[in-house]
Amino acid sequence: MLGGYHSFRSGTFPLPGKGRGLFVLAAVFALAACTDPKYTRDGATDEQRRADQAQCQAQVDERMIKERAIVDDREATIGATDRMGRTQLPQQMAARDDRNRSSRLMESCMVARGWTATKSRPF
Repeated sequence: MLGGYHSFRSGTFPLPGKGRGLFVLAAVFALAACTDPKYTRDGATDEQRRADQAQCQAQVDERMIKERAIVDDREATIGATDRMGRTQLPQQMAARDDRNRSSRLMESCMVARGWTATKSRPF
């Protein structure tokens, strides 16, 4: 330990006492922001919500398959590495983009069917 910081080799983060608490708090909020929204509609049953979600999910899955195929074709043509020659970073970014795009498409589909998306709060 040097100057109140732990080394990376010890398996801990190089954060002093209060910094760790802030890191944990930030992680909790980040994870909470990633939760799927709950959908509500006045007078609707859980069965109707599940049916609409299943139909929307099928549409989203079909669209994402097509969009991923386009991206894969483009990457096969121009290459799937970043400027530094790394392949893992573009793959991670593509996966994150796919998750974000899928979530937006799902929410748009559900809203078009009359549902309101509400995010759950962590506290």
